[in-house]
Amino acid sequence: MKNKSFFLVSALFTIASFASEDAIVADRPGFSTGTKTVKPKVVNVELGYQYTFNNYDTKQSLHTFPLMVLRTGLSEKSELDLLWDGLNIDKEEEQSRVTSKDDFSIGGKYKLYESPHYNLTALGILSLPTGTSPSTSGSVDPLVGILWDYTLSDNHTLFGTVQASSSKLEHNRVYDTQLALGSAISHTQTIGSFLEFYTIIPLESRVHDTQVIDSGVTYLLTNDTQIDFNVGIGLTKYSSNFISFGIASRF
Repeated sequence: MKNKSFFLVSALFTIASFASEDAIVADRPGFSTGTKTVKPKVVNVELGYQYTFNNYDTKQSLHTFPLMVLRTGLSEKSELDLLWDGLNIDKEEEQSRVTSKDDFSIGGKYKLYESPHYNLTALGILSLPTGTSPSTSGSVDPLVGILWDYTLSDNHTLFGTVQASSSKLEHNRVYDTQLALGSAISHTQTIGSFLEFYTIIPLESRVHDTQVIDSGVTYLLTNDTQIDFNVGIGLTKYSSNFISFGIASRF
C-alpha cells in the first residue's frame, strides 16, 4: 500500500508539472469557439459524444458521435479546421430509430488582435452537403463569426461570440444570428470550469429561437490531453437539453 501511494502521488505531481507549462487549449466543450489557434506543425484532435433530449411533447432524443474536430496551424495567427459531428441516432416516442450522417465542414480561424488581457479572432466555416437525411441540409451553408475573450484575473476569463449563419430549410434559405456570453475559471493547474449562455435567433418567423445555459468541467490528464464533461439546459419549450463528454489531444 505504501508503494502504491508513493506512485499515485508521483503521478499526480507529474500531471501538475505538465499543466504548469504550455497546456493544450481545446475548442470543446461548450457552444463558443475559443480565440486561440493551433501552432504550425501541430494537430489537435477533439472527439466527443452528446445525448440530446428536447422539451417537446414528442420527447425526441438524439445520440451524436464522434463530434470530430481536427485543427492544425497554418501560421502563428491562423489555423485550418475540419469538422464532422458524425452519426445522429434519432428516436421519438413509439417510433423506430433513424440513423443518419451529418454534413462535413471545413473552416478556420484568424487572430485579429492579441494581447495579455484581450483577444479577438475571426471564424469562418463552410458546411458541405455530404450527409444523409434527415441530418443534411442538402446545401452549402456558411457561418462567420467574431470570437473574443477578456482576462479578469490569472484564473478568471470572460468570453463570447457573435455569429451569423445560413442554411437551407425545405425549399427556403434561413438566416440566423448566434450570440454567446460565458465565464471560465481555472480552479487548479489541471481543473477548469465554465458557465455559458447562448441563443440562436432565426430571421425566419416560423423557426423558433434557441436559448440554452450550459456548464462544464475540464481536466488535464497531461500537457497534451484534456477530458471534459458538460450539460446544457434549454430555457424555452423549443430549446433542447443535452449531456456531453469528450477528449482533446495534441500531436
